[in-house]
Formats: sequence, structure tokens, C-alpha cells
Amino acid sequence: MRSVVLGAVAAILVAGGAHAADFVVVSSTEPGVARGQEFAAGTPIQIAPGKSVVLIDTAGQVVRLNGAAGPVVVPRRQYASVNEDRVAVLKMLVGPPRVRRAAPGLGKVCPDADMTAFDGIVTVAQVDGCLTTARTAFEAYVDKALVSTRP
Repeated sequence: MRSVVLGAVAAILVAGGAHAADFVVVSSTEPGVARGQEFAAGTPIQIAPGKSVVLIDTAGQVVRLNGAAGPVVVPRRQYASVNEDRVAVLKMLVGPPRVRRAAPGLGKVCPDADMTAFDGIVTVAQVDGCLTTARTAFEAYVDKALVSTRP
């Protein structure tokens, strides 16, 4: 009986710990935080003074967290739903470039999308052979968002 109770408690703890990521790290000057790492809203992160971490959520909101003496808390999202597919696309966009094992398809055309908008970038990133184009647009999108949030 005791093993059944302990098993149930362990299952509850594991299920409770499985929280969907709200943010993906775009860049970090903090050695303990890697590009592509996922964080849930409200998670405390240790960021040393003078260091920073740039996060993006699945809606395209870019946030820079600056280091402090104590832990810095990942902000709450403004949107209720977390789209797991978008988290996967964000991880592709910030991940290392893939090495192609075959020649690229000739005549392959990326979808016609607004590459200055987050939704357009996500759409193009999901098409085979268009990830490099989407990454370039994504980096420009993040840079523009960071400039517009500076005081």
C-alpha cells in the first residue's frame, strides 16, 4: 500500500513539473543560460550584474532581462495560451544551423509572407529549405524589437 501511495505522489509531482515553456532564450551574456533554453513565466533566473538574457514568447514579444544581485523573474505572459508548435519553431530559429545532407531542391520557393512580422517569419521557418531565410528575418525582428524597447 505504501508503494502505491508513493507512486501516486511521484506521478503528481512529475505531472506538476511538466509545464509548457512560455519563453525561449534568443541570446545571453550569462554563461549559465544557453541560447534555445526554455523558461516558464515566473521562473527565477540567476543573472549576474552586467549580464543580460533576451527572451521571446510564442506571440513574438521580445524581453531583455538585466542581471541583478538576486534572481531575476521571467515575466508573466500577456497571452493565456502556449502554442507548443511555436515553441518548437522558436527553438529551430535560435538553434545552430543544420548541415544539409542532400543538394537543395531546385526551384524551391519560400512562401510569400511579411518577413518583418513574427507570424510571417514563423510561417516561412516551417517550410523545408526556408529556415535560413527565416533566421535572417528573425534576427532582424529581434534587433528591431530590442531597439524599440530601450528607454
